[in-house]
Amino acid sequence: MLWSVNPWAVMVAAIVYFAIGAAWYMALGRQWMAALGMSAKDVEGGGDPRLYALTFVLDVIAVFTVAVVLANSTLSGAGGGASLGALLGIGIWFALLSVTFMFEGRKPALFLIDGGYHVLALTVAGAILGAWPPA
Repeated sequence: MLWSVNPWAVMVAAIVYFAIGAAWYMALGRQWMAALGMSAKDVEGGGDPRLYALTFVLDVIAVFTVAVVLANSTLSGAGGGASLGALLGIGIWFALLSVTFMFEGRKPALFLIDGGYHVLALTVAGAILGAWPPA
């Protein structure tokens, strides 16, 4: 298995992944809080900065994984990377998270919001990785 990936592509894709999350939850924050049974008062202050740092580290791990899978596939270019990101997002992340959410009794709106974010972000990250020249 080829593990050599372009670290700049991974970092840029991870930053974009994180930024998509910020925009996504700013746009859907009320719906997300309602699906969790929370109010604006529950999230006052923006939360613990360590959670955001850990989220970014986890985004880097996810993007690195997409980069390794892409490097070991016959897919290329932004379109190939985007299709791989979408496949991984829908076929693995969204599918398995949906199972967890169903058994936890979470509202369908929550897994559509959370799952939609990661499918979109993985698709965009894959496009960035595919468009970037290999290391």
